[in-house]
Amino acid sequence: MELSDLKNKILSTFEGDKNQLTKIIDMIDKDHSIFPFNQYEHLLHNLINIRGLTFEQYNEIRSEYIRSNPNLWIFEISAPRGFGEGFAQTYVGAMCRELQKPSKSLDPHYNGEYDFWLEGVKIEVKASRVVDRDSDEPLYMKALSSDTDRPFLMNFQQLKPSCCDVFIWIAVFRDEITVWVINSDTVQNHPLFSRGQHRGNHGNEGQMHITNENISQLDHFRLKTSDLKTAVLNCASP
Repeated sequence: MELSDLKNKILSTFEGDKNQLTKIIDMIDKDHSIFPFNQYEHLLHNLINIRGLTFEQYNEIRSEYIRSNPNLWIFEISAPRGFGEGFAQTYVGAMCRELQKPSKSLDPHYNGEYDFWLEGVKIEVKASRVVDRDSDEPLYMKALSSDTDRPFLMNFQQLKPSCCDVFIWIAVFRDEITVWVINSDTVQNHPLFSRGQHRGNHGNEGQMHITNENISQLDHFRLKTSDLKTAVLNCASP
């Protein structure tokens, strides 16, 4: 259930006077809402107040929305490091407990250029949230579900294939998380890999723009089981 569906669900549950409902909708459409006092909070409050929606019905709608959007909280993470390190690396680390944080003792040449070490394999984690590219709303308002037909853009940037053996990429939808495991040479030679086209890129550093139109090109690399360890080791093998 996305936000557009949420509004329809609230209105279809309403059991009061339709004239009052029309007035409330008109008032809310003209209102200037700010988080956390947004239009949905305002709508629900007014419908409960005129007894067109019970508290029990509100709880049912709330529970259904939470069940269908388990990842929405991830879109509320504002700090880049909080998302990249706090969420993405923690998520990957929980998927495979054998992943190790790299150090000089594991890799004498380590200088902070990758995120995990697994039996000699150097791993870099990148993550992106899937949002409506045509919307100017905050991330949590324009978050998309995995079955969306809306246009979106994910930018996996600061990719340095020479610094790792395997990339783990995470795409966060509001209802699902997709994981891709890709060999670094594959990334470097992929037609979508843009090398040195943007200010600040160094050496073979580049980025990949993944959209609703080209995301199918990553299907072959999608993690289809919970066995991340085997996927990484197989991906690192020649």
